[in-house]
Amino acid sequence: MGHRGPYPQPAGGIKATLTGGNTVGASVRERAPRADGYRHLDTPALIRRLRELNVNTYLYCIWDSPTDFDDLCEEFLPAAAAAGIDVIPYIVPPTETSEYGRASRPYRLDYVGWAKAFAELAVKYPNFTAWAIDDFEVGNNASLFTPEYLREFTAAAAAIAPDLRFYTCAYFGMATNAEFLDAYGEFVDGIIYPFLDGRNENTTVAESLGPCLDEILALTDPRGLELIPLIYTGRFLDAPLHATPEYCAATLTTAAEYVAAGRIPGVIAYGTQLDDGPAPTADNKALYGNGRLALINSRARAAAGTTASATQRVQVDPGMPRYEVSFWYHRWFLAPGIEPGVYQLELLIDDAVVRTMDLYEQRWPVWTNGDGMEGPVDVTQYVAGRNEVELTFRLHVLKDVVGRYIDVGVDHVESIGLTVRNPGFEADGDWILRGSGPLLSVIDHYLADRPARIFAAIARSYS
Repeated sequence: MGHRGPYPQPAGGIKATLTGGNTVGASVRERAPRADGYRHLDTPALIRRLRELNVNTYLYCIWDSPTDFDDLCEEFLPAAAAAGIDVIPYIVPPTETSEYGRASRPYRLDYVGWAKAFAELAVKYPNFTAWAIDDFEVGNNASLFTPEYLREFTAAAAAIAPDLRFYTCAYFGMATNAEFLDAYGEFVDGIIYPFLDGRNENTTVAESLGPCLDEILALTDPRGLELIPLIYTGRFLDAPLHATPEYCAATLTTAAEYVAAGRIPGVIAYGTQLDDGPAPTADNKALYGNGRLALINSRARAAAGTTASATQRVQVDPGMPRYEVSFWYHRWFLAPGIEPGVYQLELLIDDAVVRTMDLYEQRWPVWTNGDGMEGPVDVTQYVAGRNEVELTFRLHVLKDVVGRYIDVGVDHVESIGLTVRNPGFEADGDWILRGSGPLLSVIDHYLADRPARIFAAIARSYS
């Protein structure tokens, strides 16, 4: 049962990593299958990478292969103990359990079986400190995880290993929901909180981690529940942009400050790429080169009038008979897409909107020059006789929207008569980036070595 007192955490707090579903390069397996036909976990290689990452705890996900549990028992737990690494197995609920594909095996949805097996391992291996189940409240999971069933399997574990801790995952909405915490607080020692900029669902804004932790701690502390933030250091499939090395360093620094203050027991780096592969080339969303302007919203709620923009004050050549702005743009949607009259891309000269594009109407998921076949924009009437003007690209929410992800890229800005700096967004700077509500304006750079840079940033933080 929960509330076993302060976590017996390692010096400096829990410094952990966890693989994730569909995370590129986050598992380390042997190159060749064994006699059973499976590629087993490469325990020596994984231990080496964990030590290079400076982790003291590994959340061992039992999901990818039917051999995961046996590899944990027979190979990884003793090797981790010898390396001074604590282990927290992480298993999945019904919504992530497939009949023929990924599932936590061998016990699958028999959580009494899991509780007993884990407790027996904890008795044998002192570095087996806790276990966790993902997403109690997602989908129909709550129909299985009733108070009666939770009481049954947590009691089964406590009867064998009274000090074994137990956690569940809770996103911001549930982590700040008193009813959720009251419903499950009797059975769990704490929650693992995936940080996504509050309710904004991005892995871009790091500054809100502290306020998010404060808001959750105001509810978990009085209930005697621990809070362990999980930082996306690989990819989150619903985030418009992938985490950057700077984002990972900033969030982990904040988490370390909360650990040092005794407010949280540690932090988890989620989806960290452990192989030596580069970032997927598909992550490069630029038209040319490696940079583009990204105007984005996740599935977050955005009010009418919310905007994200990039502005530059440009010089005007007074000797030109006409002035023109040409740019290319691309829009990415996720299902279920958007309706007409929700998102509009705008080109502004000073405060005047000189071109608008309803992004619903742009059906082609390719880079396009102007709206449909219109191409470059003649801005002579807005520019003639001026020495300088402000050039702005803006994503504009026209009516209240929720659950409608969008990522609009702008690239390869060309002009007649205007001097545009950094027109391909290949560098930071030159553009003033503004966002309101959940909308963000970001110069998005593809880094082929992003995984290695993120690995190094985590290692520095954990050292």
